[in-house]
Amino acid sequence: MNPRTVIGAVLAVVLLVNVAIGEMRMALALLPLHVALGAIAFVASVAYAYIGRKFRPALALGALLSVLTGLQGALGLTMLLFHVEDAVETLHRFNGSATFLIGLVGGILVGRAARRAEGR
Repeated sequence: MNPRTVIGAVLAVVLLVNVAIGEMRMALALLPLHVALGAIAFVASVAYAYIGRKFRPALALGALLSVLTGLQGALGLTMLLFHVEDAVETLHRFNGSATFLIGLVGGILVGRAARRAEGR
């Protein structure tokens, strides 16, 4: 199995679980897990970009997901340190859901483009 596919699947599962935790409003109760999953998502997105560096669509998707997960972490840290909720929480939740959907759809499209480029 292609390493990019494995990392993409891990990334999708981690983002899905993290979004589910956030949408159930259990992020504070499960804060260590939520933070750990976010860190794993960031590392996986950087790894996805690094492994896919020879295939531009994979590199672009990995870079975009790295930026989005980094922004997600910054928003979450802002909420924790400054105890702001309303607007930042809304941005944090929207960004998490958008990151998951972009990663899912982007991963599928990158996989199809890779197969097409190989001539299958």
